[in-house]
Amino acid sequence: MDGKKLAEALAKHALWLQRDPGGARAKLDHVILNRYDFRGADLRDISFREADLSYCDFAGANLFNANLSGATLRGVNFAGARLENADLSHADLREAIIEGADLTGTDIWRTNLFGAVIAPETLHRVLGCVVPKRG
Repeated sequence: MDGKKLAEALAKHALWLQRDPGGARAKLDHVILNRYDFRGADLRDISFREADLSYCDFAGANLFNANLSGATLRGVNFAGARLENADLSHADLREAIIEGADLTGTDIWRTNLFGAVIAPETLHRVLGCVVPKRG
């Protein structure tokens, strides 16, 4: 997807979030957008199903209720992002930075988190497990 089409889709998505009749929900399924800067973007309800978003920067972005199922998110920066109720099932989050992200209600079924940087308290909230503190 070229930058112009992406900007157009995101602009229509912003209008859709404001309930503007000229807006349309962005469905960017299966796109390849490596290293794109989404910092601080309002991407609520967006669909990036099975997209390749490797090394994108989503720091501080709002991805509430986003569909990222099956997406390649290797090396992505989700620091401080809002991912409540997002679908990350079957996603590849190897080496992703997830510190400070809100994953409340997020679906991480069969998500690959190998090498991801994630705070223990975040894991506790998502998995409901006790994470031992380091020495």
